[in-house]
Amino acid sequence: MVVAVTLVVALTAAACGSKSSSKAATTSTQATATKPQSGGSLVVGVRAETNGWNPAIDQWADTGSLEGSTVLEPLATTGADSGAKPWLAKNWYPNTTFDKWVVNLQPGIKFQDGEAFNADAVVLNINSYVKGTLSGLALGPMFKDVKALSDTSVEVDLTQPWAAFPSSFLTGGSSLMMAPAMINSSNGGVNHPIGTGPFSFDSWTPGDTFTVKKNPTYWGGLDASGKVRTGQGLPYLNEIQFKVIADDSTRTAALQNGDINMQYTTNAGDATKLAGSYTVLKDWDTEQAFIMPNTAPTVGGKANPLNDVHARMALAYATNAPEIAKEIGTGVVVPSSPWSPSNPWGMPTSQNGYVSYNLSQAKAQVAQYDSDTGQTGLTFTLSGLPSVDDARTLQQLQAQWKQAGITVNIETLEQTAYITKIATGGYQAAFFRNYGYPDPDQDYYFWSSTTAKGVGNISINFTQYTTPAMDKDLTTGRQSGYASIRKTAYHDLVKQLNAGFTNIWMYSTPYSFIAQKKVQGLNAPGGPSTIAFGNYSPKTWWSNVWLQS
Repeated sequence: MVVAVTLVVALTAAACGSKSSSKAATTSTQATATKPQSGGSLVVGVRAETNGWNPAIDQWADTGSLEGSTVLEPLATTGADSGAKPWLAKNWYPNTTFDKWVVNLQPGIKFQDGEAFNADAVVLNINSYVKGTLSGLALGPMFKDVKALSDTSVEVDLTQPWAAFPSSFLTGGSSLMMAPAMINSSNGGVNHPIGTGPFSFDSWTPGDTFTVKKNPTYWGGLDASGKVRTGQGLPYLNEIQFKVIADDSTRTAALQNGDINMQYTTNAGDATKLAGSYTVLKDWDTEQAFIMPNTAPTVGGKANPLNDVHARMALAYATNAPEIAKEIGTGVVVPSSPWSPSNPWGMPTSQNGYVSYNLSQAKAQVAQYDSDTGQTGLTFTLSGLPSVDDARTLQQLQAQWKQAGITVNIETLEQTAYITKIATGGYQAAFFRNYGYPDPDQDYYFWSSTTAKGVGNISINFTQYTTPAMDKDLTTGRQSGYASIRKTAYHDLVKQLNAGFTNIWMYSTPYSFIAQKKVQGLNAPGGPSTIAFGNYSPKTWWSNVWLQS
């Protein structure tokens, strides 16, 4: 599956799409023993991983966040209501204008190397994100100063009001706390993460296996009522191994053969097929898959056809999304917005302004493009990753669009080259996944004019599409302390996005955990059965997982 550019985790203030922003994940029945058992090694099969374990400088995709969260923890976590809940931070409060926040920390916590988790460590962490090459583009303009008020209290001084700060920054990838020794090491700890989490780093063979061991000094985390869990022997597991098995069928065979205990997958067919014999947790409407046009006037020194709105409208009308979703799997959702209608931030599909498949309208828009530009026919390059699943979707789109008179050249790139091309605006259209975050403000950077730096420069607004109305909506959503005002602004933003046809919607990514029945704790409060896991947000539930003998 395509990897949404995950420099995002480091970029966004809790920024990928959001059971942690929506309802509980769909869950199959999981038998539970009366009391958790300690011990054992859990082996988890994943599709891919990260290129390093420092979220401020490395490319953390969904699997990178899944694995890294065993070692690193955030200041806050996301509740089932999509709001920020305490974790390493005990509480927080703003001044009356929301441009200054005081964050109070849980006392007595230590990093896995014995260093104290305190205000100085938090200041060091936040500054490392604010000054990061990529994260600095997003966070640098927001932060004026960060300082320790006491050993357990930090003051964050902002350049503008940020009422969404708790649910946007404190819960996000840029609040994952690293030990000072990790940050200050020669390479930033990219090959040896040190955090406060339930597991400590043990070993890493890039592209193969990431292993963590039980942290014997783990502080316990918080229970469902917000109390620190002490004296419970957490985490329960002695070890977790994440094994990279890129091919879906090979990974599923490994589960069936007992070589792994659980897999993390976006293969909807496997989740459906194995639901009777295994525990299956689904998160199928959090993150959206779409084609992302570049709206810049030129790309690679040549005129960019997708700068013309009629060209983008032609793609929207020519895309038979239900047909694509059906190919992905039975029950896969077709979106028309960054957030599903059931999401707290969602709106009825009939009101968001997006269009449905209509071949005659697609042809009419191609004709209008020809009239606008003097061209004869719409031709462009569609970029993606070289996986079998992605290739099938790209080819399906190519065939659909051909019926409307659109000529598409398919280009596949390995992940690093693909990410670079997207971030520097060197693409015309790309197969993408994004918007899987609990709070819409975490998507601010993908749509703001402040992060559209132009082709050839690193941008987080990858499409380069902006309007004054969008900027106004984004500012309101970020600065208002009233949920109703924020929601109205984000509904208008969705209409602006759809009017610009900057997302050619296809399907919601069908994330699933498929686990042997003996894997327990996945249904614990605050776990993946109630909080979205198909995203890049930190996971704070690994200590609850255990193996039934």
